Amino acid sequence: MLQPFPPPLTRTLVGGLRDLVAVEGGATSEQARLLSSLAVHLLGLTPDELTAAAPLPPEELAARLPDDDSRRRFLQLALMLELCRHPRSAAQLQRLEAFSDAIGIHGVELRLVQDLFHRTAAEATASFVRCYAAFMPELSARHGALMADPSKQPGKDQGGAPGDAFFAQVQGLRDCPHGSLGWAFVQFYARNGLPLPARDTPNPAYYMSHDMNHVITGYEPTGPGEIALGAFKLALRNDDANWMASLANFLIHEVGLFVHGNDSQFVPYGGDGEPYNGLNGKRGALDLPGAPELLAEAWRRGAACSGDFSRLDHLALASEPLLEIRRRFHVLPLERPMLDEPEFWPYEG
Repeated sequence: MLQPFPPPLTRTLVGGLRDLVAVEGGATSEQARLLSSLAVHLLGLTPDELTAAAPLPPEELAARLPDDDSRRRFLQLALMLELCRHPRSAAQLQRLEAFSDAIGIHGVELRLVQDLFHRTAAEATASFVRCYAAFMPELSARHGALMADPSKQPGKDQGGAPGDAFFAQVQGLRDCPHGSLGWAFVQFYARNGLPLPARDTPNPAYYMSHDMNHVITGYEPTGPGEIALGAFKLALRNDDANWMASLANFLIHEVGLFVHGNDSQFVPYGGDGEPYNGLNGKRGALDLPGAPELLAEAWRRGAACSGDFSRLDHLALASEPLLEIRRRFHVLPLERPMLDEPEFWPYEG
């Protein structure tokens, strides 16, 4: 299977990640499980090779990662490990900042993580929403004439303005043939007790695109499933929009910073959101059994795809068989399916 990280770099990446978590007595149990899963199931090391990998401090790592892409990938993995440390650790953040300085990447994603230490939950949520708004058009469904005015960004949440035809076609998905993408989308909403996107849904075009990707990839909307979908898309297309979407999943399901709202897309957890520090203040979704392996597999599955289906006009594809869409884009089945529907997968697991 295609790897999103070239094999010669794997030991370097693991060495840097080992140094990252070596603060205040070392990695937490959740961090250790995630690092082990990434090293073994994503980067291809054996457990013995992981144990033998020497930690690489920031300057040494930077010397061994000459290109921007590998540095960016390292920081993406490093942010995931940082967010898995509960309770929050100032020493962990400082080590992450040292790596960021060494490799010369100081993006908005790092600043949003820094907000967790210096702002209230309400302030950090508002900061994230402002930053995320810039990427909302990229992450929302593209439906051409079905959008009343894609250039408009109404309301407190940013995004296009769906027209009547958009909502009519969403409701029309109920009539799609058995086994089609549209049929599977309706089934996804029904089994999870969700109403189809409607006018009162915050950013309905965003959720149309997001949940169509749930359906195509086979990830259910659990905490681990949401985080895995973000990693899948990041491996599929390594751009800032997907990085921010992946970070959103972590801030919801790992950090517990905010939740989905009824009137606004994101609202601080528990009203004012204080305190926030992992789900229930103790652990995140990646502490659940099998979650680290699901995340590592998601990176591999996303990299194995033959094309990017994540931002297509999914409504235009609604009548096509889900099986054929997965075949066309080489979407491999999950090793441990979250939904038992083998007839809709073109490959053996």
